[in-house]
Amino acid sequence: MNAPATFNAPAPALIVIGGGSPAPASHERAARAADPALQRLLAALPAASQVLELGCGQGELAQAYQRRHPQAQWLALNPHTTALPVDNGAFDLIVVNRLEHLPHAAKALAELGPLLAPQGQLFVLAENHACLSTLAHLIEADPSTGHAASAHDTLSQELAHPRYQSHSTIYKLLLDAGWTPTLVDHQPDQPMDDKVAAAVRYMGDALGVPAGCADRVHRMKHFVIRGLRQFDDVQPDATLPLFDVVVPTTKEQQLRVNVEQSPGLKEVQARIISYRQAATPAEALEASLAHVQSDWVLLCHQDVYFPKGFGQRLNALLSTISAEDRPKTLLGFIGMGINRQTEQPEPAGFVIDRVNSADHPASDAAVSIDELALVISKDSIHRIDPQIGWHLWATDLCLSAICTHRVFPRIVRLPLYHNTQSGWQLPESFYDSAEYILQKHQAFSTIHSLCGVIDQGFVAQHRTTRSN
Repeated sequence: MNAPATFNAPAPALIVIGGGSPAPASHERAARAADPALQRLLAALPAASQVLELGCGQGELAQAYQRRHPQAQWLALNPHTTALPVDNGAFDLIVVNRLEHLPHAAKALAELGPLLAPQGQLFVLAENHACLSTLAHLIEADPSTGHAASAHDTLSQELAHPRYQSHSTIYKLLLDAGWTPTLVDHQPDQPMDDKVAAAVRYMGDALGVPAGCADRVHRMKHFVIRGLRQFDDVQPDATLPLFDVVVPTTKEQQLRVNVEQSPGLKEVQARIISYRQAATPAEALEASLAHVQSDWVLLCHQDVYFPKGFGQRLNALLSTISAEDRPKTLLGFIGMGINRQTEQPEPAGFVIDRVNSADHPASDAAVSIDELALVISKDSIHRIDPQIGWHLWATDLCLSAICTHRVFPRIVRLPLYHNTQSGWQLPESFYDSAEYILQKHQAFSTIHSLCGVIDQGFVAQHRTTRSN
C-alpha cells in the first residue's frame, strides 16, 4: 500500500515567537478563551440557571457562558483543591472541562450524578489520546504537552505534566529539578510481532525520524537513570535578558516542546526568533539579525531544551565580557578544546541527549564546536559560511576565528539537553561538509571534532564504504 500524499503549505520564513517583556494577563486570558476546543464546548452548552464546572480553566468558560446567559449562576471548582458540593440536585448543568486532568476521574464522575437536577445535563470536554497528533508525538518519543510549568501556578503544573513518560519527558523533569541525568541501563522491549516494529518504522519515516532513533529509543521498556547535582543553584537576577534566541526551524513540534518551552529561556524572558524554510544556517542568522534586540545571539537547533537555571547562568557569564571583547567572542557548549598542559585536543563542555552523556571540563581554546548551540554577539566579526550547509559550520567558525581573527573560541559548561532525533548516525551531507572544510582550511591536515578526526582518510573511507 502506498503512503498517502502530503502537501506542505507555504509558511512565513521568519516568526518572532515571544519572550522579552511578559504578555499582559488580559492577553493570556484572551488566548485561553480563544482555544478552539473550548469554543466548541461553549457552543454546545445549553442555557441553564445553575452550572457547576470542574476543570483546569481560570474563568474563561464561565465569563463567555454568562455573556450568553446572564441569568446563569456559575460555580467553578478546581478538582485538585476543592471538594464537591453536597447539595443534591442543585445543578441543571455540570461541565467537566478537560477530563484528562480530572483526578480520580471514575470516582469523580460517579459523585457528580446526585448533584444533577432532574432533566439536567452533563457535558465533558476530553482529549482523544489516540488522535494522529498524539501518535506522532509518541513516535517522535517526546510526548511533552507543549506547556511550561510555573512554580506558583497549579494549573500550569497540571498542564505541563506529561501524560506519558519517555526519555525526553523524564530528562526534562530531572534537569529542571537540578539533576543531571544519565541513562545507566535499560530493560529492552522486543515487540511480539515484527509487523509492529515495521509499522513504527514506517510512521517514523513519515515523520522524518531517522531509523537509528526508532531502533534504539523505541526498544527500551524501562530506564535506570542516575542523577547528580553538578550545577549549583543560581540566584534570580532582575536584569533584562542579555541575549535573543535564533532558531532555524523545520519541525514545528520540535520547536514547540523544546526551545519554546525551555524554562531556562523563560526565566530571563529571552526573545525567541524562529526562522522558517532556511536553506542554510547562514541565511537564518543573517536574516534574523535585524530582529535581534539584545547584544548577544544564542543560535541553536530546534531540538535543544534549556533547563531551569540556564538563562541565569548565561546572563551572568555574558555580563563579564567587555564591550571591547564582545565582537570577537565565540562561545560553544560542547566540542573539542586544546588541553593547555598536554597541548592535545580533548572533548570539552557538557550536554546530554536521549541515550548519551558528555561531561567534560570547559575550555578557553576550542578548535571545534558542535553546532547544536553557540553564542555570538549581534555585531560579531564571525560569520557563518553560506557554502558549508548544515553540518560542521560551527567547527568552520572555530577554525576561521583561529586563523583569520587570531582568537580562540571558548567552550563553557552549562546544563543542556539535546533532544535529538538524529539516530546517532552521520548523514551523507556531513561528509560533504567535512570535505569542504578540509579544502578550505588546508593548514589543518586533521580537524578534531566530536564525531572523530576529520582528514582525507576519513572522507576516503566513507566513499569506499558507500561505493561498496
